[in-house]
Amino acid sequence: MDVLIVEDDPILLDFLSQEVANQINVPETTIRRASTIKKARDILLSKKPDFLLLDLLLPDGSGIEIAEEYVSTNTNANILILTAQADQYSIPAHLLMHVHALVNKADGLGPLRDAIWEISRKLDRNLPDLTVLTPRQMQFLRLMGEGSDTAEIAKRLQISFATAQTHRRQITKKLGVKGSALITLARNLPI
Repeated sequence: MDVLIVEDDPILLDFLSQEVANQINVPETTIRRASTIKKARDILLSKKPDFLLLDLLLPDGSGIEIAEEYVSTNTNANILILTAQADQYSIPAHLLMHVHALVNKADGLGPLRDAIWEISRKLDRNLPDLTVLTPRQMQFLRLMGEGSDTAEIAKRLQISFATAQTHRRQITKKLGVKGSALITLARNLPI
């Protein structure tokens, strides 16, 4: 999956690159990045991304300009907007059908992770479908993401070690993910 992140804050750009790479399970170096409209334009000229994660307030203009250019040459455009100024912008009607989500930076990591996961699942059906897990299995997976091993999870959930092992095996089987990939998935679960 090819992703372009357009964000002018260098710390947030680094964080978003790591977050997206973890969510879609690709090396961070494959995530394309731009901090200005000019750089984003240059990147868009070389290859259209599968989705665009876009800040609206950039040092050389509005992210809406990039969104319009992206959509004008890509009928399957997918845009995820992340902004602190959501109330200051009006998204043109012709762009709305391509905007997967608009996430306010002040809302924190949860809504962002959810939106990245949803758009990634839409574009790549090989990503695990978390809806196949029971609520207890999701709870188990979240505890794995917090760094707990099977024995610790058994204690926290007040279940036997054997039951905890069964949960882990079922999660692995249902998601088709195991080992370090399962741990990475667990650490980066949408909230």
